[in-house]
Amino acid sequence: MNAELEYPSDDSVRERWRTVSDMEKNGRAAVEGLTRELQSDDKWIRIAAADALGNIGDQKALDPLAQLLFDKDHDVRFATVVALGKLGGPMAEKSLVGACKDANCYVRMAAEEALSHMKNGLIS
Repeated sequence: MNAELEYPSDDSVRERWRTVSDMEKNGRAAVEGLTRELQSDDKWIRIAAADALGNIGDQKALDPLAQLLFDKDHDVRFATVVALGKLGGPMAEKSLVGACKDANCYVRMAAEEALSHMKNGLIS
């Protein structure tokens, strides 16, 4: 699944979004900082942090990402489902099963697709 992030429209948020997105380049060393950004008041920052954590692939991000599935914003939940799908594993699978019951159809579809990829061995 390829979920492309769009730049936020506000300049200050856009700059912070870029900063959070760039943290991904630091790999596992950035996991702690990115995990803190999951609590941001700005949805774009939460989305960027979830995306980066999924791309880094550190299993330490599973629990904080799983908590983000309860976010009020469906875009954040969608990005979280994609990130969990990239991480794979039993805990991600359990969270994705729950996301299959999300109120938003796109979140549900993304969760179902991620589970399908896991079942077919495309994700560990």
